[in-house]
Amino acid sequence: MQRSYHVISAHGAEGTGLPDMLKDLLEQNLEQNPHKVSAFIKMNIAVGLTITDADIVITMDFARGTLTIHPGIVGRPGLMIEAEAETIMNLSNVKLKWGLPYYFDETGQEILAAMKSKRLKMKGMILHFISLIRLSRVMSVHP
Repeated sequence: MQRSYHVISAHGAEGTGLPDMLKDLLEQNLEQNPHKVSAFIKMNIAVGLTITDADIVITMDFARGTLTIHPGIVGRPGLMIEAEAETIMNLSNVKLKWGLPYYFDETGQEILAAMKSKRLKMKGMILHFISLIRLSRVMSVHP
């Protein structure tokens, strides 16, 4: 059976830690949770990701069923996320309730605390709220 989505590492991103980890996480997540594929296919936005304590910067360019992971910031991402590695990993551990991120458990509270203390910065989250919700859905390891 042919997949309706693709996750690609751009030249310069393949064989490196975070892009490979994200690629594996997303592919596994979409295979194990086919209901998330529709949210993935609807995404049409570039997301810049900066991991401050590891000096890693990537762009996740979602284009209606294809995600290309680029090294560095490419173009003008609609969403920019900046945080330490542990906080970024917590974003994938957020539980979902009714298809929305659930911030009322321990992981959710840690994320809210990181935003409040500015250890987690998100730019463009109001303007691209639907894309942020879809990103949360496809990145969350929870069904």
